[in-house]
Amino acid sequence: MAMKAIVFYYSFTNNNKLLAAEIQRLLGCDVFKIEPVRKRTGFSIFLDVVFNRTPEVNAPPSNLGEYNLCIFVGPVWAGKIAAPLRAFLRKTAPAVTRYAFVTVCGGGNPQQANKISNELKSILGCEAVGVCELWVSDLVSEENRNKISTVSGYRIDRRDLMIFQQRLATFLRGLHANASAPAA
Repeated sequence: MAMKAIVFYYSFTNNNKLLAAEIQRLLGCDVFKIEPVRKRTGFSIFLDVVFNRTPEVNAPPSNLGEYNLCIFVGPVWAGKIAAPLRAFLRKTAPAVTRYAFVTVCGGGNPQQANKISNELKSILGCEAVGVCELWVSDLVSEENRNKISTVSGYRIDRRDLMIFQQRLATFLRGLHANASAPAA
């Protein structure tokens, strides 16, 4: 079966928007922007994290059943999937059987991917075919890797994507190779 993928992305800083555009370019697939109903601010994000709030977001496309792979792209906030993306995952859960998750995030915690995988499974009811973290901490100087303000304030560009290119391409090839495998 040929892979027909769609990229769903949420991006507050445009880091994950750039990543979604790169995935779309590499796969030639459709892309869909996840948009909160109300404008997000740094303070509203802080409140989402502290109080585990879930904001209202736009509805998924009506043709979701046409895709045999959904690739969710979005940030990780305080070790959890960003609240707007989490809200969107809940809306799509009944229709999603095969999915992957890719993020540009701060990084530095090797256990985070496991935690994210468990959160995804809890929301969507099945295992991801892949989770890929691209760490900002890999892009900054060693003395700045543990500075939250530096890592969270970092804005990636095309050159940064080139640094991640091999890892991202390998991850996407793995998704393509597993396109015909049964869903978990």
